[in-house]
Amino acid sequence: MMSKLRLSNSNKSIVLVGHMGSGKSTIGKNLSKKLGIDFFDSDKEIELREKIKISNIFSLHGEKYFRNLEEKINLKLLKYKNVVLALGGGAFQNPSVRKVALEKCNCIWLKCSLNLLEQRCNFKKNRPLLENKNIKSELLKLDKIRRKNYSKAHLSINVGGKTKYQVTKELLNQIKLND
Repeated sequence: MMSKLRLSNSNKSIVLVGHMGSGKSTIGKNLSKKLGIDFFDSDKEIELREKIKISNIFSLHGEKYFRNLEEKINLKLLKYKNVVLALGGGAFQNPSVRKVALEKCNCIWLKCSLNLLEQRCNFKKNRPLLENKNIKSELLKLDKIRRKNYSKAHLSINVGGKTKYQVTKELLNQIKLND
């Protein structure tokens, strides 16, 4: 078990990382409510700026354009203090984003099985990296690439088989609010 995260004195933000479908947005909203701090979803911030859905950004401009935009917006969001930020599934692969997040924030990896991810991604169809592909094999490929960087987070928590309330409670127990 890793040491508890300290929030009160540092004003550090909490950054949630993990695969698409791991619950970063859902858990992030719930956690921010419990902590009484603002929540940002980097994918939603990108859509607000571009005024179109991420899947449309991918189809109109390609992944490279999206990743450049994602980097710029995430580096801006990572400057905020004392917020909860859900990063897109691939954002932590960016060395600049990862470096700033690890240095300036408390990074938490929301882990879950590939079977659960597959179920969740089958349910929600707005996943451009999975479009017209075998979801399970694509998630397996992404996991092989991304796991190494996700594991660099300061804390990891398995979210499988738990409600958002259970995960939030477990996270709150891991976060040391007062010295």
